[in-house]
Amino acid sequence: MRISLITPPSKNIEPWVPILEEKGVIVHLNSVHPECDFIINTTQVWIHLAQMFHQAFPDIPLINYTLDFYKTVWTAPNPHNYNWPLYKDYIGRCEEVWCISSDVMLRMKEEGIDPEKCLMMKIWARFFDYDGPILDKRYIFNPIRPYVADKNYGWLDRACEELQIPVVKSGNQLTEEQFQKVIAECSFMCTEYHETSTGGLTLLEGYKLGKVSVVSNSPYEGVRDYLGDKAIYFDDNSYEDFKRVIKETWENTPQPDLKECEGFCGAHPTLEETVDIIIERLEYLKERRNSNG
Repeated sequence: MRISLITPPSKNIEPWVPILEEKGVIVHLNSVHPECDFIINTTQVWIHLAQMFHQAFPDIPLINYTLDFYKTVWTAPNPHNYNWPLYKDYIGRCEEVWCISSDVMLRMKEEGIDPEKCLMMKIWARFFDYDGPILDKRYIFNPIRPYVADKNYGWLDRACEELQIPVVKSGNQLTEEQFQKVIAECSFMCTEYHETSTGGLTLLEGYKLGKVSVVSNSPYEGVRDYLGDKAIYFDDNSYEDFKRVIKETWENTPQPDLKECEGFCGAHPTLEETVDIIIERLEYLKERRNSNG
């Protein structure tokens, strides 16, 4: 098996490469070879690179591993000048589209992508073993970056100001050690957004430490695929209900059994298991193509 894998620097995708290679897959990272069995794109950021590879070798089948596909991208400001129409066109040409949550699959369907070629493939989480004490230092942690176009953006800051509850945001400014400490010492976590593909994998990683999360019940909130009934849900259409849930969770913060949390998170695919799933799927697709001539 030989693949072209397109990704910008990524802690979620780049670790695939050495394991793929250990398992016998030849990987051309951000390059292509005429004998590749598949071109796998993982990003809208370098869609022009994927398009260039496809134009050079139009007979190599395409796969897209879709991390997010938010409705807001079609109407919101686009500060990075991503070519979303080209990305959507590329996805439409793919033999298969791997989606990391039901949110992504739903948006694909709404945008006219054939749902028959969409496959749920969860992304692995970077669980960590925390050496220090797991504490409750009475603050809420918001681990996800700002989605200013999301209709619920700002709800957490507003509620915490009105309720006089401390809130901490990572803003991608923390070291790994600081990030782990903030998770381990928060009361609980929250993603207020109407739409995210996973809610932020930190919510799942934090649950391993016994930290629960408050999230939206929106059908476009993909965290339900990762936390299920372990999360605390608020009515996506009501700020007042969000504020109520924040207040109740603050005043009566759940303390789940740590062993149960670890067991729940242990059932999530590891990095190596994720790579095994990818290889198995690629082998299936290759065999299917060969059998169809």
